Amino acid sequence: MSILIGVNDIWSGIRFTDGTPTELYENVYDLIIKEVKAKMPDIKIAILGSFVLKSPDNEEYYEEFRKGVEERAAAAKRIAEKYNLVYIPLQEKFDEAAEKSGSTLDWAADGVHPTAAGHEIIAREWCEKFFDKVIKEN
Repeated sequence: MSILIGVNDIWSGIRFTDGTPTELYENVYDLIIKEVKAKMPDIKIAILGSFVLKSPDNEEYYEEFRKGVEERAAAAKRIAEKYNLVYIPLQEKFDEAAEKSGSTLDWAADGVHPTAAGHEIIAREWCEKFFDKVIKEN
């Protein structure tokens, strides 16, 4: 099982005032994992860290958005560590790709929804950190 959540919790809070505060996000994430592990104790789970890139869609509030994403990613990492799950950080990989190509839009046209190339970043990280090391080896 792979989970990548968090960006909409922030974006909704910034744009529509109905987002999810970091503490609640972490508590709900913890509950989800606890429930899944209780029902399926042998399940392999990867938690992917949320990411955001600057785009015309989020430029005016990007700094707040980025801070929120970093807070949610840190919370997701804490949950992964608590349950000894694989954590796959993505922000750095997206930042590196955008820097190398010179455009954030190559990777996530609106800053959050990956393009085909952005999905490739996620897939490569997932394969390297979860599939190859957890699924294939077992």
